[in-house]
Amino acid sequence: MLKPGLIPRQEPSIRVGIVLPNDEQKKITAFLSNMCDYEMAVDTLTFSTCEVASIPFTVEEKGMLFQIDGKQYERVHKVVFRPTRESAHITLDPVISGREFHWRKHISVRLPGIVEIGIYENFLLVINELPLEQYLMCVATSEMGAACPPALIEAQTVVARSWMLANVEQKHTALGIDVCNDDCCQRYQGLNNLTDVSIKGAKSTRGKVILYEGRICDARYSKSCGGKMETFENLWEDTPLPYMQNLPDMPEGNGVPDLSVEKNAQKWIMSTPKEAFCSSHTVPEDKLKQYIGACDEEGEYFRWTVEISNETLSANLREKLGLDVKAILDLQTRKRGGSARLLELGIVYLDFEDKKKETVVYKDYNARLVLHPKFLFSSAVIIERIGSGKIPRRFVYHGAGWGHGAGMCQIGALGMSLKGYTTEEILAHYYPGSEYKQIYK
Repeated sequence: MLKPGLIPRQEPSIRVGIVLPNDEQKKITAFLSNMCDYEMAVDTLTFSTCEVASIPFTVEEKGMLFQIDGKQYERVHKVVFRPTRESAHITLDPVISGREFHWRKHISVRLPGIVEIGIYENFLLVINELPLEQYLMCVATSEMGAACPPALIEAQTVVARSWMLANVEQKHTALGIDVCNDDCCQRYQGLNNLTDVSIKGAKSTRGKVILYEGRICDARYSKSCGGKMETFENLWEDTPLPYMQNLPDMPEGNGVPDLSVEKNAQKWIMSTPKEAFCSSHTVPEDKLKQYIGACDEEGEYFRWTVEISNETLSANLREKLGLDVKAILDLQTRKRGGSARLLELGIVYLDFEDKKKETVVYKDYNARLVLHPKFLFSSAVIIERIGSGKIPRRFVYHGAGWGHGAGMCQIGALGMSLKGYTTEEILAHYYPGSEYKQIYK
């Protein structure tokens, strides 16, 4: 596994979680690319897969159950598939994409490298171990579509490599993995979307990262900043990162007012600035589907509107915050960051004894979590109350952007690449002051 703060001098291998215990999954089927492509280790036993085409695995009370060539194996704790040829791959079905997000769905994934199928707390834990550069070839076109210009694919690859090697968050180390396969970390769907473009993007940037003062940048990124980037400290830890600034996602010389001021934020969110690289004027929404990831939804990313009933929102607050909410009286945008994203959201409500109460939610992620049961696209919102009485019937969110908005804006980087900006120019725009450098060959 990777070590935080260590700059590797040669390509490392990484471990990616494909199915996690919190998926609460107990069944999966492995389809082998060809018979004899793998050596299969079952706990302490090892044998070839020459008579095996597919294997359904089921978690039972005391271990996994599966059959091979008419023989049943029970109480198995781990199965490891090691490829015997370079072209080998295993297709797993089903696998969750969009875990804990509004675009959640089940897909099949084709995985190269070593595949481990095991159990953690009575649920499946599936891990894919492979070289970092092979992983990155798959990430670039899992995150964004293969039709993207080479500069965007290269920038996405460099940013993904930098974030991976910076290894700051370490969300899943207790599971023995470096990252998961989904938007919680980086989107990785194996060979599903691998193309000549993504292979070339990885090879042409091999071992290259962005550095700041000699350290690999914790290069966060999101789908759309909405026209202005957010700072690191407003989203995560309070310590600023100098290369993640509150800058307009526009050509140099274009200014944006202070969006932490409410009147400026409201005017900004209700407008569609043409100058922004991620604007629908730069990349029209009806053209966007050909460029974004295969699992992304077709829709509006720069500016959008979402409605929610008082009943649905109240139920979400009961579930997410454990509040005794009967009905919402008001939602108050009390403090914003420089991209207009919420830093403090006031919630005024009636409890089931009809007593008026209020609570405050802090930070973008938590605001998005409570404002919608499917996780709101962005917290850069104007909230409109609908209904003439004391208790609104519903709320309308007018929003800007998609995701947290810090670091590279993927649709903005796409807009830059379509306008002819180079990989280096894209990286310098989103991570000002960073150095683009090769750390291994």
